[in-house]
Amino acid sequence: MAAAYLESQIAKHAGETAELWQEVETLYTRKLWHQLTQKLLEMVQQPMFADDGLVQLYEQFISDFASKINQVSYVHLCLVVATQIETPEQALEFLGNIKNQVTADTAATVLVQAAIAELHLRLNHESECQAQLREAEKLLDQLDGVTEMHGSYYRVAAEYHKHKANFAEFYINALRFLGCTDINTLPVEDQVQRAFDLSLAALLGEGIYNFGELLSHDILNALRDTDKAWLVELLFAFNAGDLQKFEALDNHWKSSPDLAANTEVLGDKIRLLALMELVFKSPPHMRDLKFDTIAQAANVTEEAVERLVMRAMALGLVRGAIDQVEGLAKLNWVQPRVLDLQQVGALADRFATWCEAVNEASQQMELQAPELFVQ
Repeated sequence: MAAAYLESQIAKHAGETAELWQEVETLYTRKLWHQLTQKLLEMVQQPMFADDGLVQLYEQFISDFASKINQVSYVHLCLVVATQIETPEQALEFLGNIKNQVTADTAATVLVQAAIAELHLRLNHESECQAQLREAEKLLDQLDGVTEMHGSYYRVAAEYHKHKANFAEFYINALRFLGCTDINTLPVEDQVQRAFDLSLAALLGEGIYNFGELLSHDILNALRDTDKAWLVELLFAFNAGDLQKFEALDNHWKSSPDLAANTEVLGDKIRLLALMELVFKSPPHMRDLKFDTIAQAANVTEEAVERLVMRAMALGLVRGAIDQVEGLAKLNWVQPRVLDLQQVGALADRFATWCEAVNEASQQMELQAPELFVQ
């Protein structure tokens, strides 16, 4: 059947296309499976298959030698074929059969499971999508390093959590997907949408109080020349706990339905970040912070300071104790964060100040007790 199919394609086409099919026939006849697979992966992207023909290519040709070629490449071919199957339900059945064929290859199984999960998501089969993702996640642990299969899994997992409005889980998986992907291979429109979605997730995600990883990622460059460039400014404002900047940008973020609907959530988060920034900027020996100092930094009343500090402690953002009698928050630790350049500069200034203090102390010791210093 495969030989007959190739002969029909050679007879059907002319010129360079016919030569291409003749090359495929030669590779098939000589059983050069790797070269044949690479040629087919190129061919299925060409205009000759733009409208139809992929299902016929699979049924009459690819299926003939499926077990002889690299199983990940085989799945890649099948995923392209699935795009021309008439209905999503039929595509699911097709990919389910492919999954059964490649169970011996972990990487290929993860790849096809991610595709199956994505189809279930399109059909709003949430439980089936989640089940496929769970199976794929277990298999990922068996793969060494970070592979394209990780990227496929994280991409679909991010879409699932976006669909469920699980901002924190979306944020984690979307960043992991970008960690497995060269963003230059993504269309510009896709880069802009991903940067926008990630920014919203960072701002609204429960438990996300560190924006450094996102702020240092090139994906945000996609927003800089768009009408959503203010989102980058807003992220920097949150990362620094800058309430003034947050309020100055309210005309922008209030124009976003998702952000406008969560004004209270955003206010709570940036006040916690303002507290973290205050602790971070304070020298270690000066972290007994007065309630009025915290109130001013976080823009809350003094009566609300204790509740703010207790919440920050409960979330693991700071550690210490509260002295109600003295009206002090004695904070000795702040959660580590990825710092932006301005924060790194502030840290460098503090380090320089510390070095000067150590040098002064050393000089005083040498003057007062020279016998302790050996020349």
